[in-house]
Amino acid sequence: MAPPRPGPRSGRARCQDSRRDWVREGQCGAAFWGEGSAHCPATGVSRPRAKLHARGCMTAGRAGWRIAAAVVVVAVVVLNLVGYLEGSRSAGLRVGVVINELEAGLVVTRVAPGGPAERAGVAAGDVLLTVNGQPVRSNEDYDVVAKGFAPRRPITYVVQRGPRTLEIEIVPGVPMEWWPFLGEVLASLVFLVLAVVVAAQPRHDLRTRLLFLFSAAVAVELALPSMPMVGRQAVTTLATVGFYLLSGLEFALELHLVLMLPEPPAWLRRHRAVVPLLYAVGVGAGLVLAVLYLGDFHRWPVTTGDTSRLRGNIINTLLPVWAMLVIGLLAHRTLTHPEPSGRHRAGLVLLGNTPWAIFIFATSLLNVLGRSWPNWLHVAQPFILLAFPVAVFLAIYRYQLFDIEFVVRKSLVYTTLTGALLLVFYASVGAGSVLFSQYVGGGASMWVVAGATLLLGLLFTPLRQAVQSVIDRRIFPERYAMRQRLIALAADLASLGKLSLMGNHLVEQLREIFRLESTTLLVADPTSGILLTLATTKTDLDENFGLSFLLSPDDEGVKMLRRANRAVAAAPLIQRSASLAQRLTGFGVEVMVPVTSRGSVIGLLLLGPKVSGERFSAEELDLLNLFAHHVASVLENARLFASATYDSLTGLLRREAILDLLERELQRATRYGRPLTIGMADLDHFKEINDRFGHLVGDALLNRVAQSLQSGLRSTDAVGRYGGEEFLLVLPETDLGGARAVAEKVRAMVEGITVPAGRGHTPPVTVSIGLAAVEAGTSKGPRSATALIAAADQQLFRAKERGRNRVEPSA
Repeated sequence: MAPPRPGPRSGRARCQDSRRDWVREGQCGAAFWGEGSAHCPATGVSRPRAKLHARGCMTAGRAGWRIAAAVVVVAVVVLNLVGYLEGSRSAGLRVGVVINELEAGLVVTRVAPGGPAERAGVAAGDVLLTVNGQPVRSNEDYDVVAKGFAPRRPITYVVQRGPRTLEIEIVPGVPMEWWPFLGEVLASLVFLVLAVVVAAQPRHDLRTRLLFLFSAAVAVELALPSMPMVGRQAVTTLATVGFYLLSGLEFALELHLVLMLPEPPAWLRRHRAVVPLLYAVGVGAGLVLAVLYLGDFHRWPVTTGDTSRLRGNIINTLLPVWAMLVIGLLAHRTLTHPEPSGRHRAGLVLLGNTPWAIFIFATSLLNVLGRSWPNWLHVAQPFILLAFPVAVFLAIYRYQLFDIEFVVRKSLVYTTLTGALLLVFYASVGAGSVLFSQYVGGGASMWVVAGATLLLGLLFTPLRQAVQSVIDRRIFPERYAMRQRLIALAADLASLGKLSLMGNHLVEQLREIFRLESTTLLVADPTSGILLTLATTKTDLDENFGLSFLLSPDDEGVKMLRRANRAVAAAPLIQRSASLAQRLTGFGVEVMVPVTSRGSVIGLLLLGPKVSGERFSAEELDLLNLFAHHVASVLENARLFASATYDSLTGLLRREAILDLLERELQRATRYGRPLTIGMADLDHFKEINDRFGHLVGDALLNRVAQSLQSGLRSTDAVGRYGGEEFLLVLPETDLGGARAVAEKVRAMVEGITVPAGRGHTPPVTVSIGLAAVEAGTSKGPRSATALIAAADQQLFRAKERGRNRVEPSA
């Protein structure tokens, strides 16, 4: 994209004569077209504003890109400041005329309506003879005199008008062109923001490098002083030469960037000469234009005669071709790309380039026809440029253009919206009250205005909420849908009742909503505060701790989470806690979300990486924080309720609960003559493991064994923690033979458990089980729960005596 500048940077417009076309637009204050126009009516040539995009060093690291971005920021700020200072200085020295160096001498060809020259009596066709007593026969002569101009100090022109010689006194000074200047500043800052966003990315490929250099160069070019500068010949020369060179580079570099969007086509790899050809054409054209300009203005011997018409023809040919190629390539990718996301990316960039292309076609046509640009077109030009960065930002945000991450935070949009509504509100009240008071006088006017103000105040909040809702659905549809699903999930949890069902449902839904590889929920024990695994979607439990994942409330990482009270990436937590680092790394955790209640961590969400490999956005983390806040009370109530029935460490039934169940099953077996078997299971050498490796490892072992016991039993069976490392198994409708098979299965599962204990140690885990039964249809066997437990406990003692890691049924 290379939209034309509001005026030639050299401070000279181009008008054709048989000898030369020098148009004085700056040094003498001859800024008729420089005061809002880039078009010379004699040549039909306009200077385009181009966008630079250079390849740069393809091996530069992230720090190098950040340094480059910092340099660009400084350059844009300094250039904008220089533009303001020079623009305001030169405005006080301009008189509002356009002069040409013709055969008759320096001829006034245009006079700005209402300007100082017109007010003093200068007319088109006057031949300038002297300025402040100094003869002027060429542009160079005028440059020397113009350096002595001062704001508001009269200038004496001696002009020849037909047969008469007139002496005219002119007081220089015209208003500064604020709208074009502010528009260019705004456009340069927006492109600068785009460049900084791209430079801040952790990964760079050719496409992101091109986009960074392109955006940075546009920002710098838009910041270059574009208003006529009086007495600054060297600066104007450098700006003009730079313009031509950058225009040539940008022709090639933007087409190169478009060819890479959304990814390089296959034919580009087969025809490798295309890209070098683009650079050869673009750079060659830029060099030719620069040499022709220097030859004209500085009388270089490489050119003869006037070249302004040739330069105008080159520009008026290059820009439309450039625009057609850009639009054509983007349109083709938009219509033919196989992936919807690719079509959307190309379509958005096409949409951003379309205003610029229309602008190029329209202004080039005006130039060829020799027509002047309307003044509104000069004011609108920098705002037309904003379509491109806005489209790129949308492509980045909605479709991850070039895999760039950029988050448009809803809080920023809402703040902007509220500010706009407030401006509309106060403008309506202020303007409305003035207009109404003009037509309705007296006290009635005051009451009507007060009533209207009150009505607007009452409507402000509903209107803001309605517009925010529209913004959520239209601008943030994915976030809106995600938030609605999280709200529904939080509402569904309470209806599930049991804590275990809540946990399983929560982790499965979170994994689906955010498309994660794994999700785990830890819940704190109400007594000890130790965080225990409640539910997980991990499948490789044996290799990565599985359900034995425990965290102490005194862990430094947990303390950091409690203080932060928000979602935190796993990386900084790993640096704070060695034990947590081991667990997080093994469990594949990328983000941890604390669930807090009354200042305590009652739960912890461990979120694995996304399946797509994308990072969590800031907006997603905010949604997770909000979700954790909503489910905290639900989990807290369920946790407290479950603590009365279930053991907090193992998640199994507490001793009282399993004994109550045993009493009920025993009464049913006795009444209906059905079989019932119980088992007493005890971990072997648990005390030694606890003493050697610590209570956290011991607790993890108990938790893991409990889950293995529970998963090894049938749906009709029950297991509870009887005390310490002892577990009670209740197997209804099961005789001693069937119970022995179930117990052997459970024993084998426990034997396969591995719980890393640090420093490469993995203690062996085995269990001994004693069985006792009530036989079906007989009076044999114990008839009370106490007797049945005693019998099973006796068989457990026998299993211990016979070497442990075995099942001993009663005789």
